[in-house]
Amino acid sequence: MNIVISKHAKDRIKTYNLTEKLVADCIIKPDKTVTGYAGTLIAHKVLNAHVLRIVYTKDKDIINVITVYPAKKARYFKK
Repeated sequence: MNIVISKHAKDRIKTYNLTEKLVADCIIKPDKTVTGYAGTLIAHKVLNAHVLRIVYTKDKDIINVITVYPAKKARYFKK
């Protein structure tokens, strides 16, 4: 599987002090994956009080990461 990270996603990774390895690990082993708009997929990985959301598309064996951002865990994981 080949993971391609867009410039925008790389900028977000830097902004939020994340690593490309963390993003790749989250795509490979997410806590949850949901369908987004226009056929995108969103991988969720819980990180303390936040959840890392990775929006990407998958075409055969190529994953294109569109954006990455942390969000409040309570918004996406209900008790």
